[in-house]
Amino acid sequence: MKIRTRNQRRGRRGVALLYSVMAAFSAAGMVTVLLALSHSSDRVSGVQRYGTQARFLSEGAIEAAKKEIQTAVANWRVMPTTGSITLDGRTSTYTIAPTGFTSTITDEAGIQTLVTAYEVQAVSNVQGHQAVARRILNAEATPLFQFAVFYTDDLEVMPGPDMTLSGRVHSNRDMYLGSNSTLTMNTNYVRAVGNVYRNRKDDPSQSPGNVRIRQWVANPWDASEPLSYVSMNSRSQMNNLGVATTSGYDSRFTTGFDAGGDGSFTDPGDWLPWGPGAIEYWQQPDGYTNGAGHTVRTSDQGATEAVTPNIGSISMFETDAAGDHVWNAATNTYVACAPGTGTHKKGYYHSQAGLSIVTKADGTWRAYDANGVDVSTAVASAVTVVDNAMYDARQANNTTTRIRVTQIDVAALGATGVFPANGLIYAAHYGEGTGTAAKGIRLTNGAELPGRLTVVSEDPIYVKGDYNTVNKKGAAVIADAVNLLSNAWNDTKTRGRLPTASNTTYNLAMISGNQGSSVGNYNGGLENLPRFHENWSGRACTIRGAFVNTWQSRYATGAWVYGGDRYTAPNRNWSYETAYNSVANLPPYTPMAVSARDVVSW
Repeated sequence: MKIRTRNQRRGRRGVALLYSVMAAFSAAGMVTVLLALSHSSDRVSGVQRYGTQARFLSEGAIEAAKKEIQTAVANWRVMPTTGSITLDGRTSTYTIAPTGFTSTITDEAGIQTLVTAYEVQAVSNVQGHQAVARRILNAEATPLFQFAVFYTDDLEVMPGPDMTLSGRVHSNRDMYLGSNSTLTMNTNYVRAVGNVYRNRKDDPSQSPGNVRIRQWVANPWDASEPLSYVSMNSRSQMNNLGVATTSGYDSRFTTGFDAGGDGSFTDPGDWLPWGPGAIEYWQQPDGYTNGAGHTVRTSDQGATEAVTPNIGSISMFETDAAGDHVWNAATNTYVACAPGTGTHKKGYYHSQAGLSIVTKADGTWRAYDANGVDVSTAVASAVTVVDNAMYDARQANNTTTRIRVTQIDVAALGATGVFPANGLIYAAHYGEGTGTAAKGIRLTNGAELPGRLTVVSEDPIYVKGDYNTVNKKGAAVIADAVNLLSNAWNDTKTRGRLPTASNTTYNLAMISGNQGSSVGNYNGGLENLPRFHENWSGRACTIRGAFVNTWQSRYATGAWVYGGDRYTAPNRNWSYETAYNSVANLPPYTPMAVSARDVVSW
């Protein structure tokens, strides 16, 4: 028998204790290593996370700078050199610098675009992690009147009789298309930055009539190009083909229709989903050899916003903390003061006008040339202020109220020798009101213009009789609302009475305010963007120009209503003025629609 001594037992306990201590140290070391690895992993993960956040913030700042460039160019502002944006509580800064590159590009149809390149740099910091993003982009400015139709809000087209649109058609939002008969779009450019809907906006259950859109060709103005149309089918037209849809072949048709169930969408009876379908169906016709393109594009196909001037550009005066005018309560007018000490400044068109005609609340008026010299006496034979001049049933809204107009006799103005050398007239009323308190500017005797002419007002403008029909020149009206009075108009209209119009021609481009549509309330659509006030049934209203809506009316706020003592529709003989394809023929001070295209990022 082997006997263990006390010392032996004590030694073994010491070895065991040593092993235990060593194991504890080993475990602690492993824990330390694991903790270190965990902390290191967390640090790496944090670096990646914060770095990614900083990068995304910088890219967001670049996008903000892009919009700033578009807005500055569209509104004739000095381009800012720096700026900042706050996203998720973090501020990123950016710089904008011109690269010195400018050019003018012309497409196959003759549309001209002015291109200016800018370099943008943005810097963001997140938890000490910095990211820098850089981008070269082109600001592409296309004259607004080189579009046949341009809307910054939803574009609605729902004419009663047949209607043909030629020229570029663009909406910065959604597009609603339909017709009680047939709407024909003879163009290679239909763009909606939102969606295209084949139904009425005010009544989505309705998708009436026919809509046909031309397949893409390089130059739709060339008569030798093939003329091939593809229908944008309505809901009932699709149902007749055995395809159930919500509103027809439009942006809601997202799943397509595979008649054979084989997933190909290429068999007879198949319909591609809207995204690829719009590209496929309205591309160049089979066998076409002059290029390739796509007439219809929406947000699904990469259509991008084009920024336009804001409504402040047509204001008589805009708020400006460092302005050069202040309000004088004694005279109820704005008066000039030292630059930087005022509260207001002239709106863009007022500041640029070669001739300004301003009517005060008491009915007196003054006229000024481009240098601010009073020329009222010189133009007195051409300007008349008439109280209770005319009945605008849309503004009167079932009252008997007649409106005051400042009337400008265009022919008489040309004979005064004070016709503006730069072709820009600005006219407006102090104390302009809404509804029954609205006033107006009326242009008469404008069959032959003394020169290219743009007339701008923050008020509604009424164009009376044939306009720019003799020795046609570039002409435009830009206003809170554009109203067309026929050759037969004589101010005899009263409440409950609808005088008869006569055939009248207007060769002009227009920018007009409008009202929005909602369910159950139609704003009249493109077909009623120019406002009518007579019984036009069976009479022709001929317009050669461009139709632009970039703001909601602030003063001419009467709702659209058809019939009664408001108006009845003319035979619309409307088309784009192809002479505007050349910048030299555009109306003076044509504003720009400005898009931005990325060139390179790093």
